[in-house]
Amino acid sequence: MDRVRVGIIGVGKMGRTHIDALKDVDLGEAVALTDPAGLPDAGTDLAAEYGLDCEPTIEALASRDDIDAVIVTTPHALHADHTLVAIQAGKHVLVEKPLELTLEKCDAIIQAAKNAEVKLMVAQSHRYWEGDAIAKRLLEEGAIGQLLICRDTLAGSGYRRHNPDKGWFTNLDLYGPGGLIAWGVHNTDRLLWWFDSDADWVFARSYRLRSEVPKDITTNMLMISFRSGGSAHLIYSEALPTPGWKGHSCGAKLVGTEGLMDVDPYNQVKIAREGSTDWEIVYDHSQVSDPRQKAFSDEVRDFISCIVDNKTPPVTGQDGRAAVEICLAAYESSRIGAAIRLPM
Repeated sequence: MDRVRVGIIGVGKMGRTHIDALKDVDLGEAVALTDPAGLPDAGTDLAAEYGLDCEPTIEALASRDDIDAVIVTTPHALHADHTLVAIQAGKHVLVEKPLELTLEKCDAIIQAAKNAEVKLMVAQSHRYWEGDAIAKRLLEEGAIGQLLICRDTLAGSGYRRHNPDKGWFTNLDLYGPGGLIAWGVHNTDRLLWWFDSDADWVFARSYRLRSEVPKDITTNMLMISFRSGGSAHLIYSEALPTPGWKGHSCGAKLVGTEGLMDVDPYNQVKIAREGSTDWEIVYDHSQVSDPRQKAFSDEVRDFISCIVDNKTPPVTGQDGRAAVEICLAAYESSRIGAAIRLPM
């Protein structure tokens, strides 16, 4: 296969993002989309804007012979339903994070892709934010020795609180039990990626700080132990008192046996090696034009490449499952007041 034609499932912000990303990929192109939510004119308007076909159902889109792959950008709790339709039609799949909201549904997706012999990639886009990717490369090069400790943070005063168009984000049946599994799964994934190790236990506390929705868990603190011997402390919150902390608050501080790293993908990445007297800036976010779109374009390019070259996707279904498992373990740990051993 020398060119991959793609169908888009979902026509919200992420559907548009992935259509734009495909415009940057030489070997891929979007040809059609579908709106499972059936919002008035949403699918037809977006299709007309980009010159795509608009199919009435997922089944109609997945049955097209001129579509090789699909990108699933629908609400979290629908990922399994929508992904399985595409897989059973023999299509390769890139599915937005989180892979799903339960391990059973994650496993169903993974097994179906294996049985159908199609590529399954999970869109953990923070692996493609240049600052996070540079941190990974430096770790692989041994720039700070063996990674021992990471203090990771994703915290703000709340996208959902201050966004007037909350949509399905306030429907916990679709969104999940809280922002940790919806957004903090970026952090659990990058921690697994950086440590290059499975987690072996999770201890957590969860809070309904400033929750506008009954049972919505907005704030979490996790301690994560890795089989490599390393450990991480993760704070996730979308409900900090306004104005929140300065900056985007998406940073991580890494301690290695031979040095330190300060990673803020929305600002700078800095490194200090044992014996040095100052920090070295190795990445500056302000020097990159449209870093968000670049990250998604790079991610989609990798997805297309793994199909064309018949390679294992860089973020597998198992990777997506592992990131979800830490989030689920955190919720359960908080519920019972004890550490959760992995695998669950």
